[in-house]
Amino acid sequence: MPSPIAHSVSGYILGKILPLEQRKVSIHKTFYWQIYAVFVAIFADFDFIPQLITGEKYHRGLTHSLSFTLGFSAILALIVSYLWKSSYKQIFLRTFLFYISHLCLDFFSEGRGIKLFLPFIDSFFRSPVIIFPGFHYSMGLWSYSHILTLTFELVYSTLLFFVVCYWQKTMSKKTKKI
Repeated sequence: MPSPIAHSVSGYILGKILPLEQRKVSIHKTFYWQIYAVFVAIFADFDFIPQLITGEKYHRGLTHSLSFTLGFSAILALIVSYLWKSSYKQIFLRTFLFYISHLCLDFFSEGRGIKLFLPFIDSFFRSPVIIFPGFHYSMGLWSYSHILTLTFELVYSTLLFFVVCYWQKTMSKKTKKI
């Protein structure tokens, strides 16, 4: 399972390439949009909070399902679109994409998988192709085994940043020509 680093960077990058489409967006709103994107991209892992309180295994359960993703996106988009006076459809689609990025990273990671179709199917689903090495919290936060995972995620994050910087540079050159 990827650490919060990969989830946060993925949300941040998606927030950069899927900005709010309004006539006049303030710098403050752009900053909050980036924080919003990161928050939504890591939200699925907040299921560790009830797990810490009760001792029950909640991780990669309901918060890692498509039904929760749709409900969460719909409710949060309703609140945010009202507060920011923005298009509900625009906020909903972007929120859904930020959240689904988390599920995609977990789907392609080492481990037992995610309960993608909960509450309809109570089974774990995982890709046969593993892209992300596992981050095993059961070994403790400071285990040497995490070095490989963190190195991989830092490389992943760096590559994403370079790709987006290149894309933005290319797009700015195209708009200058027009």
